[in-house]
Amino acid sequence: MDVARAAGVSQSTVSLVMNDRWRGRVGQVAADQIRSIAEELGYRPNITARNLRRGLTGSIALAVPTLTNPFFGAVYGGAARAGEAHDLGLVVFPMASDDDPNPFRSPHQAIDGLLICSLSEHMARAMSSGLPFALLDTASESGMPSVTFDLEDGVAHAIAHLYALGHQRVLHVRADRDAWTFHWRSTAFHTAVRRHPGMVATEMLCSFSLPEARDTIVTELNRHPRPSAVLCDDDNIAVAVYAAAARLGLAVPNDLSVIGINDLPIAVLMTPALTTIALPGQELGRLGIQMFLKLRDGLTAESVTLPTSLRIRESTAPPRPETAP
Repeated sequence: MDVARAAGVSQSTVSLVMNDRWRGRVGQVAADQIRSIAEELGYRPNITARNLRRGLTGSIALAVPTLTNPFFGAVYGGAARAGEAHDLGLVVFPMASDDDPNPFRSPHQAIDGLLICSLSEHMARAMSSGLPFALLDTASESGMPSVTFDLEDGVAHAIAHLYALGHQRVLHVRADRDAWTFHWRSTAFHTAVRRHPGMVATEMLCSFSLPEARDTIVTELNRHPRPSAVLCDDDNIAVAVYAAAARLGLAVPNDLSVIGINDLPIAVLMTPALTTIALPGQELGRLGIQMFLKLRDGLTAESVTLPTSLRIRESTAPPRPETAP
């Protein structure tokens, strides 16, 4: 009431401006004046009441495969900051493949929608129960807009880097998880290898359980001929490769060059520091919120592909003469 009186307008006009529904109803100058007066008077809109009037909860869920991987912490950070700017709270739910596809008993009463990160579109539809959702690090088979990474470019640069060093036998340690992002990393790997004459690609599936991964990788590295370089689907898997190499008495990078994906904080602390493909997780979360807001409001949203970059560190070097082709 004080804002309306000071601005010389009706209370409904103030409500339109403060709830960001003024366009086409209130002039730009008047809207700016009302916001300025509201700020001077310390006015804050009642977000809870506004959401109740709109039939919203003011919360959305971010579904991720795990909370133990720092990459998803970065995604959450970007999404949470963007959500705060739009009065959206964020609930994080780690969604394992054997979980109930809908963790919310009454999704329409608990949340307004979802961000689905690094999980399948099928799982997204099962979880959403008809609520709007945005796909992150997952391309849609049905043509839904999504936010993804340019993994093909990142992997191409990684393989080109190894080829320039002289590597020709390269192993891809692929995450044993049924998600679009890991299928696409495999496709990108084989596509990149085919561009380099004489390069030979092998691939193995690997658990995200690091002890299991280490033991599986030990078996693979014992095969003959042994690869001179390894591309891992994740920096955590690269940790398992380092452990497997140590068990076999192999030095990184002199006996085995290693490249990861994600550029997690641990990458620069590994010995030697890990060469890795950096994925902008915070930007993924931020753009996911923007896409969700458009979809929620019935607007058109375009798919976005975020650039990746190869961070070259000390874990890659030319192969030893005895392991070179």
